Amino acid sequence: IRFQSVVKNLGVQLDQRLSLEKHITTLKKNSFHTIRNLCKVRFLLTKDQMKLVVNSMVISCLDYCNCLYYGVAERLLNQLQIIQNSAAKLVSGKYKYDHVGDDLHNLHWLQVKKRIIFKIALLSYKAINGLAPIYIQDMFSY
Repeated sequence: IRFQSVVKNLGVQLDQRLSLEKHITTLKKNSFHTIRNLCKVRFLLTKDQMKLVVNSMVISCLDYCNCLYYGVAERLLNQLQIIQNSAAKLVSGKYKYDHVGDDLHNLHWLQVKKRIIFKIALLSYKAINGLAPIYIQDMFSY
């Protein structure tokens, strides 16, 4: 058996320390590649269309398994926030060095840290109230 420094399971790259650093680095690279490509066609789409495309191609990648990001290093969460800020700038039509300001609020997007906590709270609420799948409900004893 050969030991690997990073393994991939369900699309999430896990290292030996479970820091998710490699996963977040890859996610950042892929997200910025997508954002750069979308910048090239920005003038062809309305703001609502761009929001829909960015939600489906960038924000959904940030949200995938984001419960795993709970407790990771602050610098890694900041990297995820940079991706979300860039996506918000793309949708709102701002340039690279413009301030994001209230764009996240206007787009009805929570910040990355708050998205993580919201998802965990939502899964917990659903499990406690019998709205989650049985295998998740079985993890809670109350």
